[in-house]
Amino acid sequence: MYSYYQTTALEKWTEELYRRLEVHEPSQISVDYIAARLNIRVHYLEMRSKAMEASAGMYTMFLDSRLPAAWQRLEFLQELCHLLRHAGSSTLMPQHFTRGQQDESERFLLYAAMPISLISRLPVPEQREAAIAFLAAAFEVPGALAMQRIDQIQRRIFQGQLIAVMEKKENGSLHSPAAP
Repeated sequence: MYSYYQTTALEKWTEELYRRLEVHEPSQISVDYIAARLNIRVHYLEMRSKAMEASAGMYTMFLDSRLPAAWQRLEFLQELCHLLRHAGSSTLMPQHFTRGQQDESERFLLYAAMPISLISRLPVPEQREAAIAFLAAAFEVPGALAMQRIDQIQRRIFQGQLIAVMEKKENGSLHSPAAP
């Protein structure tokens, strides 16, 4: 089923990051596991979550202590994207640029919270509602996030199938005999 799945550049980057961090199980997608491997100091305070690079290779992240642990983990993943992919102060950047970074961090959250490399090895049910519930439980994410990921996966598989059909048709027409 996943053979037609089409990954994006951001998703490939996320999968490579997890390969380097040796993330092989959903349980390893945790604040403690990832922070330890990336040398990120995490502090829990009553403030909005934020990440920063204190100096070259020294990362600090503040997570909102008022949030439940499951939401802290999701905020950690979103802030991780900002930390690793977005340099500079967002207060000095144009609004459309910071909006682009926020959009990217939201897409990263889907890939990082539920990577396709792990999903493809799990017995995900075929039925949509069951698949959503399964991903939500397996990756400890809200049902709405699991639904977004399932819908995204289905779109990417459909896209891959369309590309395969087009390529097959294109290759077939290139090899057919010329009309007299």
